[in-house]
Amino acid sequence: MDIKNKITPNKITIQSLSDNITDKLGLEKIEGFSLSGFFSEALKKHHESEIEKILSVGTAQSTPKPNASMGNMPNPWLFFKVLSTTALAYFIFLFAWDEYKNIHLVPGLIMIGSFAVPLSVLILFFELNTPRNISIIKILELVILGGAISLLLSLFLYEVTPIFGVFGNSAAGIIEEAAKLGALLFVIRNVEKDRYKYRLNALLLGASIGTGFAAFESAGYALQIGLVDSHAMLSNIKFRGIMSPFAHIAWSAIAASAFWIAKQKHNNTIDTIQSKDFLKFFLVPVALHFTWNLPFEGPFMLKYFVLGFVAWVVIISLMQSGLKEMSTIK
Repeated sequence: MDIKNKITPNKITIQSLSDNITDKLGLEKIEGFSLSGFFSEALKKHHESEIEKILSVGTAQSTPKPNASMGNMPNPWLFFKVLSTTALAYFIFLFAWDEYKNIHLVPGLIMIGSFAVPLSVLILFFELNTPRNISIIKILELVILGGAISLLLSLFLYEVTPIFGVFGNSAAGIIEEAAKLGALLFVIRNVEKDRYKYRLNALLLGASIGTGFAAFESAGYALQIGLVDSHAMLSNIKFRGIMSPFAHIAWSAIAASAFWIAKQKHNNTIDTIQSKDFLKFFLVPVALHFTWNLPFEGPFMLKYFVLGFVAWVVIISLMQSGLKEMSTIK
């Protein structure tokens, strides 16, 4: 047989998997994206004044005028400094707990352990918001108040709807994604029209709500488990910390993007959430969350990493389209 005429399967690559996902969801293909290039600044030394410059934006006085340079791919690095600092604080608490077993250390263990990775991922989204039109104060409001409201709404929906009885734990995919989006829209209800009109804004605002929900929920699980077994509590904190970039934060960022994109075609919130444009895209985080809670994992927790890969392909595609939106500004 002529080896030249052999039929060989297409080589499966990260790019081909990514293209398959974006094609099926009707999103832009990811083009020219490199993790090494994207994170090229993360390990470099940066001056304190650079941190202040990144964080001192988003107010009426400190929001820069929109311009086409905001369409350039950012190279985030502050998130890594936040991760390093919070991780160090957690290991200090962990060392102190191992040495002294003092009960007063437990709140610090739980809160730092629950917030370290989610907060770092949120700062990553903050750095990706090239319009620089959302202040760190608004972000904290969404994390704290929005996180609390989204938890309350979730508990209310669990109680008044039969969804949990039908789907079990996977009902969270429907209830919690709806609650987080509802909390976001409630917290920013009084913001002037078109203040946060860009697609990159949606990613950051959604991630803020997801951060609050994820951290508060993780702290609750850690407390519940810790009352019985401190070792199991620490294992739970570690597991949820590692998985947090792939779960609530990512899902909420996508859900907010679904609303922002659909809103461009509709006059008000009610019309937007009832539209096919919104619902078909909102099903993405719902389906990811629903599958995440199904009672199987696969070897080496494969399910979670596959779902995380899908979520971040969607987010990178949305980021890319958001940057293109900014590049057209004159």
